[in-house]
Amino acid sequence: MTAPFGPRFIDSDTVEFSAFAPKAEAVTLLINDREIPMIASEEIGMFALETKATAGMQYGFKIDNGPCYPDPATRYQPSGVHEKSELIDLSFPWKNLNWKGVLFEDLIIYELHIGTFTEKGTFLSAIDRLDELVELGVTSLEIMPVAQAAGNWNWGYDGVNLFAPANYYGRPEDLIALVDAAHARGLAMILDVVYNHFGPEGNYLFAFGGYLSSRHKTPWGDSPNFDEKDADATRAYILENVRYWLEEFKFDGLRVDATHFIRDDSIPHIVTEIGSSVRALETKLGRTLHLIGESNVYDPELISKREDGGSEFDGLWCDEFLHSLYAQLIPEEDMTSREYRADSDLRLVLHRGYVFHGTLTSPPTRHGRNDAPSQIATEPLICSIQNHDFIGNHPNGKRLHQAAGYDAHRAAAALLIMMPSTPMLFMGEEFASESPFYFFVDFQDQKLRKAVERGRKTDHPQHDWENGASATSTEAFLHSKIGETNLGNADTLDWYKKLIALRKGWRQESFLNSNQMEAEWDEEREMVHIVYSHEKDQRFIIVRLHEPNRTRTAIPIKLNGEILLTLNCDDLGDGTISAGPFAVLAGKGTAIVQ
Repeated sequence: MTAPFGPRFIDSDTVEFSAFAPKAEAVTLLINDREIPMIASEEIGMFALETKATAGMQYGFKIDNGPCYPDPATRYQPSGVHEKSELIDLSFPWKNLNWKGVLFEDLIIYELHIGTFTEKGTFLSAIDRLDELVELGVTSLEIMPVAQAAGNWNWGYDGVNLFAPANYYGRPEDLIALVDAAHARGLAMILDVVYNHFGPEGNYLFAFGGYLSSRHKTPWGDSPNFDEKDADATRAYILENVRYWLEEFKFDGLRVDATHFIRDDSIPHIVTEIGSSVRALETKLGRTLHLIGESNVYDPELISKREDGGSEFDGLWCDEFLHSLYAQLIPEEDMTSREYRADSDLRLVLHRGYVFHGTLTSPPTRHGRNDAPSQIATEPLICSIQNHDFIGNHPNGKRLHQAAGYDAHRAAAALLIMMPSTPMLFMGEEFASESPFYFFVDFQDQKLRKAVERGRKTDHPQHDWENGASATSTEAFLHSKIGETNLGNADTLDWYKKLIALRKGWRQESFLNSNQMEAEWDEEREMVHIVYSHEKDQRFIIVRLHEPNRTRTAIPIKLNGEILLTLNCDDLGDGTISAGPFAVLAGKGTAIVQ
């Protein structure tokens, strides 16, 4: 496909409209009070038209004698998914055109949801909190999906207008202003995108034909057509969406949701094409671009070079660290259907980086029954101790400090931030926000609303849903707003700032490298001991992790060096440190557990 997706301004009052509609015999452009037949191009299924139009006009496409539908590549839906599209001119007075991005090794990611990050829940109000994040020390924001979905709020994974920033967050120009403001502060911007399915309400692509798969299904909505008749157009549509966010909005990267659910039996896989497209775009734009794939297991192919059979992603969102940590801290909070084991899995993650592995075309395999490498470079792994899924899949939207206590939370944060892997925080985590983070949707279709409630219970049968917040309630959305920083825990916020500063310092000193790391899990003492060696120097961190309700005696540690950071530790003199429950001890030199 060579024709563009979405309207293209020829000049200030002339626009080329295009629509891929292989199911149609005729396509009519409805704009203001005019109805103009579109012209079938040489490319089968593509209709185009050049006509007088200006920004702000509303338009849609009439397929044969049917109703008017939004543009499949609409840039803005001012009245939601069921109404006409608005013609948008994305020219913007960028102030930071010399921005080159943040190197992958310097990423410290902060995941946020625009609607609950601030009280107003808009792109523009998010700008007001950027200075907080700079002071915290993070280097990148990862925004949950913003594509237009049905209703007035949504997590973002039910988007149907993939090119249109959701109207409940503001206008496209507002999102561009947020990206520009972040760059002005040295913050990279990564956008979460969904290419494995279209949302279940407001998806009118069936009327156009070609976009939807008849063979592949997902639990959440129609699967895109990547490997059947007319698949070339859908592939081009998705690749154009990739370019759109990175070039026109100047995002610094994309996080591709659930790559293992992107169904494609053709070669190359669409995920691989996305990788190649981003790498080519990186060269064209001359700035650093990141591509993070969410996988439910460690997928070595995803982060390998194209010449090695890979997809050229540079980051892999993988929850192995998180689930292994929770199996150790609060095993009763069973947050996944896959089995994770206390002690052994945390040891495995420390030694090898993952528990399960697989690829886009192979099923997950547990450790001990695979031929995967015994150890990997963990730097590409995006690790967290809580994220939107992990908190939101709890009936009460419970955060780690609420489930295990402040000390357990801070100890887990120390291990996360001082590992070679790329750390990601979830909004409000840094100040132990007391607000829950619920799963929420605002579908208008009553059957869908009931299906969501049933699906939550079916997907997570291990939980008691009697007292859980309804995902379709207004309260689920409003109560998920994280609130102001000063309403949280000041000691936790100070702890996070110190940890991030320490991580940056160790990076500058050439530590925090997985090739220079020795990690040990002491099952008896329930303690992680990590040593980083560089030339003749060493850094160490000791973290105690255990169930909160178990009594743990203090452990004496003989120190030969300098203390840099402590939690729940007492200095006994003579170079001996007493490490209590959930203790953290970081420093230069050596530390010997007695």
